[in-house]
Amino acid sequence: MRVSTLLVLFYILALVPPLAAQQAEVKALTLQEAVRFALQNTNTAKNARLNEELVRARNWEITATGLPTLNAEFGYAYYYRRPISPAFNMFFADTTSAQSKIFRHLAQQDPVIGQILYQNAIASKDMEFSFVLPHNINSSLTISQLLFDGRYLIGLKATRDFSKTARLQTELSDIEIKYNVTKAYYQAAAASEIVRLLNQNLQIIEKLLSDTRAVYKEGLLEELDVNRLELAEAQLKSQINLQKQLAKVALDNLKFQMGMRLNDELVLKDNLEDLRAAITLEVEPKFDINKRPEKELLETAIKLRGYDVAQRRSGHFPTLFAYLNYGWQAQANSLRQIFETTVITYPDGDTRRQNQWFDQGLVGVTLKVPIFDSGSRMASVKQAKLELQKMQNDLENFKNAAELQYRAYRSAFDAALIEEVNQQRAAELSEKIFKTNQIKYKEGVGNSFELVQSENDFATNQIKRVQSVLNLLNAKADLDKAMGIR
Repeated sequence: MRVSTLLVLFYILALVPPLAAQQAEVKALTLQEAVRFALQNTNTAKNARLNEELVRARNWEITATGLPTLNAEFGYAYYYRRPISPAFNMFFADTTSAQSKIFRHLAQQDPVIGQILYQNAIASKDMEFSFVLPHNINSSLTISQLLFDGRYLIGLKATRDFSKTARLQTELSDIEIKYNVTKAYYQAAAASEIVRLLNQNLQIIEKLLSDTRAVYKEGLLEELDVNRLELAEAQLKSQINLQKQLAKVALDNLKFQMGMRLNDELVLKDNLEDLRAAITLEVEPKFDINKRPEKELLETAIKLRGYDVAQRRSGHFPTLFAYLNYGWQAQANSLRQIFETTVITYPDGDTRRQNQWFDQGLVGVTLKVPIFDSGSRMASVKQAKLELQKMQNDLENFKNAAELQYRAYRSAFDAALIEEVNQQRAAELSEKIFKTNQIKYKEGVGNSFELVQSENDFATNQIKRVQSVLNLLNAKADLDKAMGIR
């Protein structure tokens, strides 16, 4: 390989990391901004909007069923074997036929006509005749209009509830997205807070360890004191590394819930304390099932099922259509003749242009009345009624389940409030103990064992306090969802 080619490849490879870095975006978002981002970018939210568009298109399809329709039809047929009509002599042989009577009447009126008809009958007694030409073209335009159909009228009524169902499904989708993003944001903020607190403790331990080593070099402390602090430092570093991994997973989960690319960088603008201060602790004393959008959705679904029952029943009603048709027909011995115009000269000298095309038109109505269907429609109505009863049972079951859910989440929220107070107190006490032991250790009154033990208790209670705040935030999110707060 040439040197110039190697240089070009090296230059391209050197540019790849900066280009990849440029593609990643950095976003700093509050909780509300994260929710708005998710409502615009998650595939779930997009599909909910697409479902509304789909329902609108479906409603128009139902509406268009009762509007006028226009259809064009074109057909070509070639008779490679044409249908045969009886020979002329059969018209004379059957003296009772209308043709035979006409011919005898003409022969009586004019002997010349009679002689001609007789000669033709003799000449053609063994001949076969066809009144169809080989090439046939038919074309037509038909306008049809539905005048009455019970199913169509019921379908028009149902379109409004179809739209309402799509809107409620979108609303439920948005509530679920907000709920998931909120809890993921809480988790990521808590994980970040734990890492921050552990890093603070690590700085304190590193300072103590540095001072202890200096005192140890002077021979005023035992090596055991240094080892205990080194062990505490190693344990803190290991714990910080683990929490960093958990924080990264929590942040990636938040990106996923938001519909954000995982390689983009996300910065949380709201910390855990800000999120705790933003929630309201007041809870409505009574549960109102009517605030749950699921109830309205189920009631709308029951209404639609009632339309389905009525529509199946309406299958017994007659259906009335009106139509208007206009068409053209042509026959010829060859395709070329179909498109030719012939000049005809009459005995009086009059000439006219004539082609092979003949038009026709008709208008009419069609009434279709169901009479007997062997009970299939009755079975169909019965199935729809049973489905309606099942949905009504589902609604009652949801009411009970929603009440139970509210009570469970209310109890969890009350417990989380108490837990937060207790853990806050425990964290404050453990911090006070740690600081006391830290002072005693520096003054030479305390020992390293008590210092390390109090530091471990302090770090543990800090994590528990953060977890208690996270539990309270999650319990409030669960309670708000159970109460139908949007």
